[in-house]
Amino acid sequence: MGRVILCMGRTANIPFLLKKPGVQIYSVEELCYCIREHTFLMDEETACKELADWLGEECDLPDLAQQLHALLKKKAAADSFLTTVLEYTGYYPKEEIQRLSRFLNADNERSEYERRKTIGDYLAGNGRYELAMEQYRRLLADGITDKAFSAKVLHNMGYVSSRLFLFEWAAELFYQAYVLSEEKESLVQYLAAKRLLLEEKEYVDFIIANHEECYEASMELERRVEQAADAWEESGQAKQLADLLAERSEHPENSRRIWEDAAKQMKKACGNMIREK
Repeated sequence: MGRVILCMGRTANIPFLLKKPGVQIYSVEELCYCIREHTFLMDEETACKELADWLGEECDLPDLAQQLHALLKKKAAADSFLTTVLEYTGYYPKEEIQRLSRFLNADNERSEYERRKTIGDYLAGNGRYELAMEQYRRLLADGITDKAFSAKVLHNMGYVSSRLFLFEWAAELFYQAYVLSEEKESLVQYLAAKRLLLEEKEYVDFIIANHEECYEASMELERRVEQAADAWEESGQAKQLADLLAERSEHPENSRRIWEDAAKQMKKACGNMIREK
């Protein structure tokens, strides 16, 4: 049986917006959940007077608000502010609060640039590509002098562009990353974007023209393409698609029903995955 959690204070009439994760919360328990789920997005912007006021006024937790205001007055770090919230509520076991506190404290030891890149990486990893790209652009606009770090940002911008099917931009960004870092992975991804952008003959001509620089990376890319193709052929989805195409070929008059049935099966499978989690 799970641990019983007694809710504290009250549910707010007016929610509080945690800007970086983009989440509205209505209770201190929801705040604790967000601290754990979005730990590396929690910083000085989160640990603010407005949040302390909201906890005191909207959630009816004046004692907690007083403690937080005292920390803000002493200019305590964000990890102290957030750990105080966790300890006050007891929403998580003591061991988990200690783990989160160590993580928050370690985050304070990272540079501002590293923290901002982490936010961009988080947004990109969760499909919020436009926000991630904006975060990366602002980071580069600050004039970073560390070439290796800039290359990482450019590489991730290339990734985001490719997820948005902007392969021309992706190719340019991956190549810029490669020029700065000479990392083979950036060159491989550059060629992958080129491969998707160009017709087959154009791509082959491009590799021939840039043989000395691109040959080894192009061979690595082809190896990965073959692996992906083999994995697809062995997957259940490939067999399902082949069966659907065969059925449509035999009964073209039923094409619409065939695809609708397939869509329903996929929707049901997705629902089952969500429930399992």
